[in-house]
Amino acid sequence: MSTILIWPWLPAWDWWLPLVCLGCLCWRPRPATACLLFGLVWALCYSHWQLSWLQAPDLFQRSQLVAGTVDSVQHRENGASRLIVSLKSLNGQALSPRPRVLLSWYGQSEPPAVGDNIQSISRLQPPHSLLNPGSFNSARWLLGQGITARGYLTGTLGHQAVVASKRTRLARHIGTLTADLPARRWLLALSVGDRSGLQQDDWDMLRGLGVSHLFAISGLHIGLVAGLGLLVGRLSGHRFLAAIAAGGLALGYAWMAGFSVPTQRALLMLLVWLGLFCWGRFWSARRLLLLTMTLLLAAMPWLALDLGFWLSVLAVVALLVSAGWLGGRSLWRLQLGLSLLLLPLIILLFGGISWLSLPVNILLIPLFSLLLIPLLLLACLLVLPAPGLAMAALVLLNALFDPLMAGLHGLNDSLSPWQALSARAQGLWLLLFLLPPVLLLPRGRWLMALAMYLLLLQPGVLKPVVLEQGPEPRWEVRILDVGQGLSVLVTQGRRALLYDTGNRFDSGFNMADGVILPLLTRLGIDELDYLVVSHDDRDHSGNREYLAATLPVHHRRGVWPGGQHCRAGQREQWGILTLQTLWPVVPSGHRNNDSCVLHIGDGSLSLLLTGDIEAEAEQGLLALGQPVAAELLLSPHHGSRSSSSEAFNRAVAPDWVVHTAGYANRWGFPSSEVVARFKQQGVPQLITGEHGMVHLVADGDRWQLLQSRRPGPWYHRLNAWLTTGGRPPKSLE
Repeated sequence: MSTILIWPWLPAWDWWLPLVCLGCLCWRPRPATACLLFGLVWALCYSHWQLSWLQAPDLFQRSQLVAGTVDSVQHRENGASRLIVSLKSLNGQALSPRPRVLLSWYGQSEPPAVGDNIQSISRLQPPHSLLNPGSFNSARWLLGQGITARGYLTGTLGHQAVVASKRTRLARHIGTLTADLPARRWLLALSVGDRSGLQQDDWDMLRGLGVSHLFAISGLHIGLVAGLGLLVGRLSGHRFLAAIAAGGLALGYAWMAGFSVPTQRALLMLLVWLGLFCWGRFWSARRLLLLTMTLLLAAMPWLALDLGFWLSVLAVVALLVSAGWLGGRSLWRLQLGLSLLLLPLIILLFGGISWLSLPVNILLIPLFSLLLIPLLLLACLLVLPAPGLAMAALVLLNALFDPLMAGLHGLNDSLSPWQALSARAQGLWLLLFLLPPVLLLPRGRWLMALAMYLLLLQPGVLKPVVLEQGPEPRWEVRILDVGQGLSVLVTQGRRALLYDTGNRFDSGFNMADGVILPLLTRLGIDELDYLVVSHDDRDHSGNREYLAATLPVHHRRGVWPGGQHCRAGQREQWGILTLQTLWPVVPSGHRNNDSCVLHIGDGSLSLLLTGDIEAEAEQGLLALGQPVAAELLLSPHHGSRSSSSEAFNRAVAPDWVVHTAGYANRWGFPSSEVVARFKQQGVPQLITGEHGMVHLVADGDRWQLLQSRRPGPWYHRLNAWLTTGGRPPKSLE
């Protein structure tokens, strides 16, 4: 079932029959293979069962009337919230199974509470993610949470509040008691799993010090609570009572945390172990872990898409290896082994490492285990029967947490322990971690010397002396997938020009942190030679100040306060490339037709960046006789029908056209008329919202496209699956 993570496409549902027949044939000679095939069948059937409602007619072409129950509420900045809703009906038709959807809620009014029934008009779209190196994979995350569509509310027709559940009332009561405590957000995160109060600097600190796991209720916390219950129960002298006490406390804590995936995994493993404990049997931890994984994946195969699930599982594996192979009989040895063994996974998932993680965890884990978590659990148990005592415990916890978290913030701000790694550095570090098992092989020692040599060549470890100037690097163009917006990265080796910065949203999400900076880090680029902002629209200029404050920017061009405005006739040399500004004649930057039009070329190949100019500016460019001809064109205004006039297209005569249009955008970009014009001209076209980041490399007198179709596994191409009915794409047939 876990192979669903890497399926290249989602096969049609009728594949189940030949797979079952093949599994039956393999049952006696190869039972392991048969189990694998049966797991594939279940994952396949489960996926089609969950996704079947997405094939309703016109589901994504118009607004829908939906009714359902709110499963959870995630509060965001500026009054925005996200609701996870279990749908009961779509346009009056009952749904089975009930799909889960993620809906955005905007406005000043309070969003519905958990458990409320709502009826609303919503605009939906299938799970989709921006596809750039280093970007967060939202499609995989959504499906891993069992969410099969996302959208926003365009109108609420009905809202039926229901009596709050006991957990909700308890969470509200704890929230009320801690309302005036400075450490409230940390107390809520550890008691009821509510981390909505954590700010971006809190998340940066947790990542920088490598202590995020301490504030996600998971195996550490469940095991601690169960250990306390087991200790109390053993005082009775009865094994059964000890198991009941341990299981009851662990179940209660998991219930308070909302039964998140890490708590489910830890709780299930604990309950199985307690059952064996009462039965007087002993199973190895490895056997317990495999049984737990099997049960969880059997209940929900899409858990394999949730990286948090694998992180929690591999943490247990690392703990077992540390305790066994590394002789981890003490806390610091266990923590050392755990940190070292999880380091490759952290590098893969987060693209960096924290050099302070080990010492900070060695200090904090005993503090949390022996003092903070037991005291917090006691406060939660006393909230309803003795609120006065609970408040006293919470005040004591606040007195402990407030200086502790302030100290951790200060430590992170002063030392900046988080080190983001380029793709090359990540590969080298992972190579080093693979060497110890390789060294066990015959004649494997020479690989250690090779790895050390490669490590010394990493940027920042040793700077190799350049004896002579080599040939100029090829230049590359990356048109980033930033949704409905624009951002283009032009590079010559590690020298970079960025044209436009993508959008910045009221919710706090922005394309700088989500797309641009992770890509620059992967490429090993830590400064920009040029940052060009075409015009003032937020989907082009939303992150200019933020990027300028984050990275050294040597030249600012276009719409910048106090910067150098674009004016037709500007020309300068940048490495092997010539930068020519073709438009506007009179700098302004406040209208689409004032966009900075930039022509970049090396004498053989060229690129035309057009911003949001429309037919009026296109005619002006042609009237001035500007050299607009280019082999690569970014269609003006994202492919709007108000742009890309036939005369302009023929004057440019591109070999490639890229439409920077967001997936399922509400304006319908690129326009069918524009697509038809370029098609009639015989020009290949790509759309960033469908293809993902478009990466082209200068190859003599032609552009080489490095990725011919949207890469990745099946959940990156759900839209294609919906249109083909589950058949593989032609390129895979």
